[in-house]
Amino acid sequence: MANITNLHGLPDALVRAVENDPYDSGGADISVTKLIDSPQINVLRKAHAAEITVDVTDMIPALMGQAIHLILERAALPGAMLEHRFFADVQGWKVSGQADWLHPQARVLIDYKVTTVYKAKGDEKWDKQLNVLRWLALQNNVEVDTAYICAIYRDWMPSKAATESGYPSARAQLIPIPLWPMGETKAYVTRQVTAHQQAAMGQRVLCTDEERWMTPAKWALMQHGRKRAIRLYDEEPKLSRLPEDQYVEYRPGTYNRCQKYCDVAQWCTQWAETHHDSTDALTDED
Repeated sequence: MANITNLHGLPDALVRAVENDPYDSGGADISVTKLIDSPQINVLRKAHAAEITVDVTDMIPALMGQAIHLILERAALPGAMLEHRFFADVQGWKVSGQADWLHPQARVLIDYKVTTVYKAKGDEKWDKQLNVLRWLALQNNVEVDTAYICAIYRDWMPSKAATESGYPSARAQLIPIPLWPMGETKAYVTRQVTAHQQAAMGQRVLCTDEERWMTPAKWALMQHGRKRAIRLYDEEPKLSRLPEDQYVEYRPGTYNRCQKYCDVAQWCTQWAETHHDSTDALTDED
């Protein structure tokens, strides 16, 4: 676990609550959460665990999620499986995943997320997580025909619900998860395990653009005195004539996770190379 700091002088009880995380993978080589994420980040976190520092304030969202799960344990229904961990052997590795709520007779899987309203339309990570969990359940003779994310919005506002189109109508909602064919899921799990095994053995497994939360480069049609673009283009537009007060501005692609959210970016050679290349490009333009 990373070293926890308390830069804002929060109560010691809150710090201890974060430090005493009861998570247990059950002796697995890899969990579903890590399986669907970057192999490179996983290896770097293990290698630099003693050097990574995280402030307690950055752990609050995770703590809120744990609190919700503890409270929902009150809601046990006959036949339902709560916080049940499944295991399967994949290429010699023990893979594990924990189902928040699964009813074998109804064949329904639900995962609870304390999240933001910006994810009200779903998230690709959620699709991957629940489809892998569904596959793991099947390896243990439990079938799932329907899967949901129960999203609990920490930033939901009644005023926006009443005025903004597409805004969630309530503080919590069920989001259906599209289910993949089992063969496709098995192939995905195998690919991910292989990539993580290669990274663990010292091979260089680069992060994908998706794992780096890449925002592609754009060309923006701008107007003097106006901050927002009139229009965005995926490719450089061929505009023969523009009014005198308009111009085209190039906006380079960004790797948002690397720049702002990756706790091992400082040790990542891929990010060092990308950052160096982008700095050189800016220098050349100047």
